[in-house]
Amino acid sequence: MRRIGIFVFASYGVLFAASSPLLYNSLAEPLQKSSVSIEKLSQKPIMEPNKQLLRSFLNRMETTLLMGKELSDSEHADDKRMNAYLQDLRELSRTKESIDLLYRKSLDTAMAKADKKSFEDLISVPLDPLKHPRIRSEVIAFYQKNYPHHSIRSIDALCDEQELEEKSIKIAIEQEQAYEEHLRILKRSEVSNIKKTAQTGSRNSVILSAEATGSGGFEFEAENLNPYTVTMSIDFELLSNLKSSGKIPLFIEIPGRSKKRVLELTRIAPELPVNYRSSYGWARGSAFAVHQDSYIYKLPFSSGSVVNVSQGYNGESTHKGFSAYAVDFPVPVGTPIYAAREGIVVGSEGSSNFGGVGAEYRQYANYVIIEHRDGTMGNYYHLKQGGALVAIGKKIAKGELIGYSGNTGNSSGPHLHFSVSKVDPVSMRRPMNLPVKLQSLEGIVTLPQKGDRYTVQ
Repeated sequence: MRRIGIFVFASYGVLFAASSPLLYNSLAEPLQKSSVSIEKLSQKPIMEPNKQLLRSFLNRMETTLLMGKELSDSEHADDKRMNAYLQDLRELSRTKESIDLLYRKSLDTAMAKADKKSFEDLISVPLDPLKHPRIRSEVIAFYQKNYPHHSIRSIDALCDEQELEEKSIKIAIEQEQAYEEHLRILKRSEVSNIKKTAQTGSRNSVILSAEATGSGGFEFEAENLNPYTVTMSIDFELLSNLKSSGKIPLFIEIPGRSKKRVLELTRIAPELPVNYRSSYGWARGSAFAVHQDSYIYKLPFSSGSVVNVSQGYNGESTHKGFSAYAVDFPVPVGTPIYAAREGIVVGSEGSSNFGGVGAEYRQYANYVIIEHRDGTMGNYYHLKQGGALVAIGKKIAKGELIGYSGNTGNSSGPHLHFSVSKVDPVSMRRPMNLPVKLQSLEGIVTLPQKGDRYTVQ
């Protein structure tokens, strides 16, 4: 069912209104769902020092819900009262964020102190922070270490979810070639020949070469032939009579079309032979990028058009784990797509005319990927055949036409999949989506959800 009118993204306190009628009490539904867990949390001994904050939220929630019901029952809602209601929802959203932060810190403290009673109390309450991949991984690691012979159903469910996610990520990495690994280190004399045949984005477009030094060691140089930044990882299976100048494994960022000395192996004992066995890998993008959270992205469609959301953040279908912060917009094949943010094109594929439902179709997606000034990537997927209009290396302005939507790749119907990502700083190889702010005519959107409807500014 299509929803119109006023939308509230309660978790982040973003609200915007249109003139169409709507049941006002439905605006508070996300907060109301959270209040059930917060009520349980307020009864836990570990929350006793902060009980006043939790009770204050719950009491105000009750009052605000009553106000929303009165507005919904009224034939002509008073503007002043409606604005007061929306302001209450904003403040409740901010308080909810504070409670989430408190919950996360309490969980961290319980695990650091190996306080199993507090840990069990906290994880029995399903608040939003438990959905975060990093927190979930830490909780599972603590559970596996401290509960070898005891099962907690809620964490077992988290373990199953993480296992499923890791399998899907593995398939995605293999099929989308998001990470190139087990590459052979070249001799410096081999580099020029490789560069003659290397193409942008190919396995050998990022080169690591080694050259013997006069003192019996080795010097390593990395060269990135691509127009975009990559994150390189270097590891050694064997180091015999050699000492590394840096920490192993080594993770390093290589800017586009640049080369740098990255590592040196020094001979330890001059009288003994040396040997090493190593390989390297790389991922497109920077694991060290810091997203400009204040940046407001354009909705990637024509100004004045109206778009719906078929799957938003933490969507039930495919937006999970590291892919949680993505938005699917159902639009007809051939809908013009515009850059949500300025940058440089680092990925462009438009040759496929094949799609379907399932991971095996991922490799057939057409796309445009744009690297932003802060090192993050804007990803526009499922474009039609011939629908990627921009070439790798082209500078793109915000709002510039970059392609046409389609139904290629792993897709259940014509739509645009949009996300902003960086390389995950833990694995240093897989992409990790980031939450962003989107500008609509109605206001700034920070938590797009299924059923939402926006007018493009």
